[in-house]
Amino acid sequence: MVINPGGSPDDSTARETDRLAASYWDFLLAREPSLRTRRGLPVESLPGVSAEEADERAGFAAGVLGRLDALRPAEPSGPAADTAGFLRALAEQEAEAGRFHWLTPTATPYQLFRLQQYGDTVFRPFRFEHRADADRYVTLVRDLARCVATIGDKVAGQAARGFHVHAPALTGVRTTLTRLRESAARYVRADAGRLTRLGAASREHLRDAVERLVATELEPAFDRLVALVGDPDYLRRAPEAVGWARYPEGEAAYRAFVRTYTSGDTPPERLHELGREHCRELGERMREMRGTLGFTGTEEEFHERLATEPRLYAATPEEVEARYRGHLDRLTPLLPRWFAVLPRAPYGVARLDPALEGSMTFGYYEPPTAAQPVGRYRYNASDLAHRSLLGAAALIYHELSPGHHFHLARQAENTALPDLRRELTAFSGFEEGWAEYAAGLGWEMGLYDDPWDAYGRLAHERFTAQRLVVDTGLNLGTMTLEEARTFMRAHAAAESEGQITTELLRYATDLPGQALTYRAGHAEFTTLRAACERGAGAAFDVRAFHETVLAGGTLPFPALRRRVERELDGFRGRPLYSNE
Repeated sequence: MVINPGGSPDDSTARETDRLAASYWDFLLAREPSLRTRRGLPVESLPGVSAEEADERAGFAAGVLGRLDALRPAEPSGPAADTAGFLRALAEQEAEAGRFHWLTPTATPYQLFRLQQYGDTVFRPFRFEHRADADRYVTLVRDLARCVATIGDKVAGQAARGFHVHAPALTGVRTTLTRLRESAARYVRADAGRLTRLGAASREHLRDAVERLVATELEPAFDRLVALVGDPDYLRRAPEAVGWARYPEGEAAYRAFVRTYTSGDTPPERLHELGREHCRELGERMREMRGTLGFTGTEEEFHERLATEPRLYAATPEEVEARYRGHLDRLTPLLPRWFAVLPRAPYGVARLDPALEGSMTFGYYEPPTAAQPVGRYRYNASDLAHRSLLGAAALIYHELSPGHHFHLARQAENTALPDLRRELTAFSGFEEGWAEYAAGLGWEMGLYDDPWDAYGRLAHERFTAQRLVVDTGLNLGTMTLEEARTFMRAHAAAESEGQITTELLRYATDLPGQALTYRAGHAEFTTLRAACERGAGAAFDVRAFHETVLAGGTLPFPALRRRVERELDGFRGRPLYSNE
């Protein structure tokens, strides 16, 4: 299978598409601290979550859509077509976010996560060279307080419109806010060792200004927020039944969330059915693998054994890291057989901030930045006695290599892409779908030849498949929390009751629709590859397929299909899918 460059785009259409991408990039770069830190640029301000800011972003997106519409019927071709597809989907997402601003959660653990990230990406790495740096730092502390204040404003505005955080999630919300209050008050206080290049007067000015802001703006903003979600009237009105369909206009908002997160147009009802189908298929494969392990009892009995199997648990964070590194060491020599280009940035593992571990089920991937050039999986090391490592191989292949790191580091390193597409990860279906597909490559690479690792991978796949069922069921109102708990318990091999509770609240109260991205995206990639294999036959080259996907960076799936049709020999002039 040979990669083809595609046709030459109309120059004027391509230039206008590039101008639009550059304009969108400039707009976001001025507002997104994460984009600035990735580029090594100073962070000048921190955004809030006000309705005015949401309207500004939605209005800009509407302008982009209007300019894209004006290009028709002269649609761009070649790489410019990828950029146009990216821009249209990005602008449509932003427009829908503005439409459902008051129905989007804000004061929930995962939504509040960026406040903790600011400590790691903005405040702790901040370098003090001159008095102007001290002044900018003080402005950022004030902005952080303003950001927290706008979260409080939005919570109050949502309550006035009948939207309250679901009652089962409120304990976790208050715990997270209390921890974030303490954490933020610590991380904005720069230690003396970082201030040595400043003069004595500048150091004193900085310390006094920060202390005053913490006492008069930052902590009061957190206190107000905690008081809002703990107010007796708020608690009385908070719905006991979870799920977005239970809010006025909530079902429409949830369907928009699903479109945004999955980067596709499969309705949630079909995703629900797909999840049940996959759970049944994977359950049968897991039964066969239990036989390989010599176990003849029921799945429930086997899972009771898993809870006491010594090889599945670590006593220390260092043991957790060693387990992950061992799996990566097995993978490394195999990579050139599946990938034509490897990312230049190195990768590794590091523990999650312990302050966040109680409210996050697992961990997260932290991409390389100018200040921190190593991509890292930040793992959760809390409650190790009950945190099974059954799926450690599948998890680390998802999070680092050849999963998130291969996608995101390659994208950032690809100077052929416009800045917007190099730095933005706007389509979760692609991001999480690639990571799940990449972890699945372990089957053909022989990395799951150990039956325990194989069972862990199957359990991980079924875990993501059950999310299709539970997320849609809870948010469409067809499953209660207890029904979802029963289903999840039956389809989760190694998760504790505490993890199940955290996960369910994540789906139904915090990030509705986001959990669909893993299995839905995996299905998109596997279907895409299968179509390529059918079309190319014996000429199919897996390295060429992977390079076509990764060299284009993050794309919504319709644009990705068009890219593969254009770039891979054997598909020019006919659709990738016969029913399209």
